[in-house]
Amino acid sequence: MPKIAYLLLCHEDPDAIIEQARYLTKSGNYIAIHFDRRSPTTAYRKIRNALADIPNAALCRKRVKCAWGGWSLVQATLNMLRTGLAVFPDATHFYLISGSCMPIKPAAYAHDFLGRRNVDYIESFDYFTSTWIKQGQREDRLIYLSFFQSTQAIMGI
Repeated sequence: MPKIAYLLLCHEDPDAIIEQARYLTKSGNYIAIHFDRRSPTTAYRKIRNALADIPNAALCRKRVKCAWGGWSLVQATLNMLRTGLAVFPDATHFYLISGSCMPIKPAAYAHDFLGRRNVDYIESFDYFTSTWIKQGQREDRLIYLSFFQSTQAIMGI
């Protein structure tokens, strides 16, 4: 049977996070949580204390100060994934969600769906040979963080 490890990236409402973690683990799944370092330490402690009795829940200890759309979210996700891999070595699937997400199908449906298919659900393309970029500069997307930086570089600003 598939064992799902939810990766919960969140920054507020510790009571909702606790409830979400309890709900997602009650069917035997796992949850690894990254709670934004910008958030109050008291909220982090509240989550840690409330989930201490749930063996299927783990808090990422290496917290990152996150900024929307920034590399910090990627770093937080990687830290959380490392936590999940270390604490839940028998997890077969990892499912990234935010504090405002909740699966709309029951765990039994997800287990059945994943158990019937031996496939990977991550899609990837070779950046240089694919045709998914329909307009704009291809190489600039690798060099500049935003359209504005790219425009400034082209205009010599």
